[in-house]
Amino acid sequence: MKIRCLIVDDEPLAREVLKSYVASLPFLELVAECKDAAEAIASLHQGGIDLMFLDIRMRGLNGLELLDTLRHPPLVIITTAYSKYALAGYEYAVVDYLLKPISFERFLKAVNTAADRLRHANLELPEHGVGEDFLFFKADGEDRKVPFSEIVLLEAYGNYIKVHTEKAEILVPGTMKSLEKRLPEQLFVRVHKSFIVSIPHIERIAENAIDIGKRRIPIGKHYKRSVEKAIEKLRLT
Repeated sequence: MKIRCLIVDDEPLAREVLKSYVASLPFLELVAECKDAAEAIASLHQGGIDLMFLDIRMRGLNGLELLDTLRHPPLVIITTAYSKYALAGYEYAVVDYLLKPISFERFLKAVNTAADRLRHANLELPEHGVGEDFLFFKADGEDRKVPFSEIVLLEAYGNYIKVHTEKAEILVPGTMKSLEKRLPEQLFVRVHKSFIVSIPHIERIAENAIDIGKRRIPIGKHYKRSVEKAIEKLRLT
């Protein structure tokens, strides 16, 4: 199965370099190339994109602003000439951050990381594992049924996800991005690149943190609006 890619960069030469790199790897397939965020959004709305190579400094919406508009973005590898955006990029849980000029060796390392993430995601959360009010998690060689109501929070843990429930902690392979797609948005909200929390289990919300059980979970600056929207739906005013 090939990884379907999208290149988003306003520099023609940069797009040509990435296109040549993608073409040299048989497990990658270039779906489209875009010169700005508007073209990228149109391509993403058609679906089927697994991996996006994304420049940051572009006319109109920049790369990070584009990510802010996407509810379910594909995996992202940042490609830019500016190192100052590295920390902000990782707030979005990007796969890698490549500085131009990009060598093929560095490109290959990044796409191999993306391939590993996609492989873990496909193994961990097949479509038939989702029920109306529960998920099946594969852990310790068995499938464990966990109702949504028992999930307190989910935490990124290297190449795994730690599922905190009312009864136990379950460590499963996978990515936060793949799991977020399978959770009902009326019950769960991504609050940080490393945390998804159960809205019914939230006890208190401060400016930059959420209290849930005995844990204080930080709110990433790029997730604040998502948290506000989730709470606005439930707030009595």
